[in-house]
Amino acid sequence: MKRYSVLRAVEISPAFIAFLCAYYYFDPAKTFAPFLFSAAAHEAGHLLALTLLRVRVHKLRLTFSGAILVTEPLRYSREIVAAAAGPAVNALLLAAFASSKPLLAFVNLLLLCYNLQPFYPLDGGRILRAVLRILLPVGAAALAERAFCASCCLFLLCGAAYLTCVRHVGLWPVVVWALLAVRIAGTALPDRRFFLRKELTNDHRRAKITSL
Repeated sequence: MKRYSVLRAVEISPAFIAFLCAYYYFDPAKTFAPFLFSAAAHEAGHLLALTLLRVRVHKLRLTFSGAILVTEPLRYSREIVAAAAGPAVNALLLAAFASSKPLLAFVNLLLLCYNLQPFYPLDGGRILRAVLRILLPVGAAALAERAFCASCCLFLLCGAAYLTCVRHVGLWPVVVWALLAVRIAGTALPDRRFFLRKELTNDHRRAKITSL
């Protein structure tokens, strides 16, 4: 019975399997193994932080867009710690293997830069959202978050267009930007259910789901 409950605690989507297969096949730089190791260490950092904070993790979902940890409600201060733990592990691996294993260090640098972008539900976006909701009322924090993220997204789009149209590096910067835009689409749109839940509970320090 215990084994069954553990298996039920992990959900793996077909899109995630397809992503891993495509990554393995189209990987001339041989980054597949370093990526798996670094991504697993990243999630282990989140899980360790949640365990030390005594936060119950209900489920781990592996999807095309990343890993999602479903937890019990978190205070914003705890969410900041939990969200920062994953990038912190990547930073440690980057420092530890910068000289001996440059490819592994480079993969961790990419993961660190990606996850610290200020877009929800990335780790940087979760930290930004939690900090704003500690300092500001919910409505003002949401407006500030969307304005800041829209500005950053526009800046990245300009950079992608410059690389494609001026530097002629190909379409990959625009494609990467489009994939990121799909991943963070929920940040720029108001979530009425979120505001309703916050108003009904009158607790601005809690969140229902932690997506790391």
